[in-house]
Amino acid sequence: MLFRTKFFLAYAALTAVAISTALLLIVSTQRNDANHLRSSLAHESLSGYFQLSASVFRTFKQARRDLISGDGSFAFDFGQAAQDITVSLNQIDATLRREAALAANAPNLATLADLTLLRHQITAALTEIDSAAQMIRRGEIAAGREKAVAVLQGQVDVKIATLIQAATTAQRAELGQAQSEIRRMQSFAQATAWAAMLIAIFLSAAIFLTLLRRLQIGLRALDMGAKAIANNDLAYQITLPGRDEFSAVAQSFTTMAQQIQVKQDALEAAKQELEQRVAERTAALTAALAELRESDTLRRQFFADIGHELRTPVSAIRGEAEVALRSKSARPAAQAAALRTIVSITEELTTTVSDLFLIAREMAGVLDFRAEQVNLAHAVALGVEQMQSLSLQREASIAVDLGQGEILIHGDRGRLAQLVRILIGNALEHAPGSVAIKVAVARQDGQALLSVCDDGPGIAEQDWPRIFERFVKGSERRQTGRTGTGLGLAIARSITAAHGGTIAVQRSTAGGAKLLACFPLIEEPAAR
Repeated sequence: MLFRTKFFLAYAALTAVAISTALLLIVSTQRNDANHLRSSLAHESLSGYFQLSASVFRTFKQARRDLISGDGSFAFDFGQAAQDITVSLNQIDATLRREAALAANAPNLATLADLTLLRHQITAALTEIDSAAQMIRRGEIAAGREKAVAVLQGQVDVKIATLIQAATTAQRAELGQAQSEIRRMQSFAQATAWAAMLIAIFLSAAIFLTLLRRLQIGLRALDMGAKAIANNDLAYQITLPGRDEFSAVAQSFTTMAQQIQVKQDALEAAKQELEQRVAERTAALTAALAELRESDTLRRQFFADIGHELRTPVSAIRGEAEVALRSKSARPAAQAAALRTIVSITEELTTTVSDLFLIAREMAGVLDFRAEQVNLAHAVALGVEQMQSLSLQREASIAVDLGQGEILIHGDRGRLAQLVRILIGNALEHAPGSVAIKVAVARQDGQALLSVCDDGPGIAEQDWPRIFERFVKGSERRQTGRTGTGLGLAIARSITAAHGGTIAVQRSTAGGAKLLACFPLIEEPAAR
């Protein structure tokens, strides 16, 4: 048997003794409390009957003196006498009902019935005595006294006195029985406590001696084995019969020498595992290097695209300038047209350079941003207004839903308008021909929402995870060979993040793309 099992059984035995003793003491205490209450109620009932007896016989003694032996005058008050007796009867009734509720049995119910009969007899006697007094007052003295004598001798001295005496005897018996039960339960509790103490002492001693003997044998054998193995006697075997923890430890000491070889094998396996981990780490580094090379390729492609984007407008500006300067005889209208073209191309070039400058500042962590309380609907309306002329040129339509009321956030009004321009420009850039664009502002779950939807071809789902990264273009742009830096959505993400928000791409209900930006709302002060 395991050593811990022995401990558990010993603990369980002592616990069982303690719990059993505690339950017996609790039960005896509860019964003793009930018996104390029972004794108290019996004593209270007995006192009530004594008080009732004194009130009844005092009242009827006064009636006997005034009605039978007196001169016809009446010194006692029937109403007050009846009230005093009724109070005593009610007190006894309440006490007897508490006794009946404490231990519902036939004797208690019979006692209540006797009290009801006693109340009836006393009430009837008072009524008869009052009737006799009325007869005496009317002058029927002989008849009144005869009736009073009959009531006092027949009903009061016999029936009422007998009932009171019987009730008093019953309550004395109940009181004696309760006190006897109290003494019996006290003796039982004392005997239980002594028995539990003796059993606990016997069990503790037996358990202690048994465990101590096994402990001494086991420790002695383990000590000898440890000393032998410490002296490099690996062939030493510890023999300890039994199936407890000491036997298991002895077996562990015996097999320790063989485990040395097992540990060496384990070290060799750990070496191989380490080599495998190194190989895996090398593969992971190779993959990271490939990803870095891909990023570098994207970066070079980006700079190539930037060079193309910058070279084309610069070449166009140079060509237009040469056209304007080629001949002194050029007409002013042609020169003006060339200058307008130069201005238009310069504006596009300025936009590209501004995007590059913004990305550079965002990468350096110095993006200029002015935080103030902004109504998102006003900033969106400004951005839409700035894109109306371009949408007309592309034969596109822009519908705007600015929601209800103010939608306040902390932010930069100009940057928010720029975000709207970027999202609308992205829809115009990716949609062939005319496109219907819907810009909406709303509030939901404590956030301000800005959505730009279109009915164009949308963005391929495989591009969604990386569409907001720098230097990344959508697969459809790579396939169609469309020009552009691919910085628009990266800038949109930077602006959104600077406002503490997030931006994501979804599929619009019209089948195109839906770009959704979420910003934290300014908490409105609670209404007073």
